[in-house]
Amino acid sequence: MNIGVSPETMTSVVGFTPEADQWVQLRDPITEYSADEALLLCEDVEGYWVAWIPSYGEARVRREQLLKPMN
Repeated sequence: MNIGVSPETMTSVVGFTPEADQWVQLRDPITEYSADEALLLCEDVEGYWVAWIPSYGEARVRREQLLKPMN
């Protein structure tokens, strides 16, 4: 099976290396009430991170959901 990845997705995740204790922007909020940013806690399995999201709590997010780090 071939899964297409948009150029926008590739540039958003290729431009940085996620690290624990790093705030990142999320492509889409987890819920309509949660923040669109997350604090990365630790890498779970390859391609997934455990993160803390304001107004939501702890969540497991895919690498593709992460945008460049927040300043």
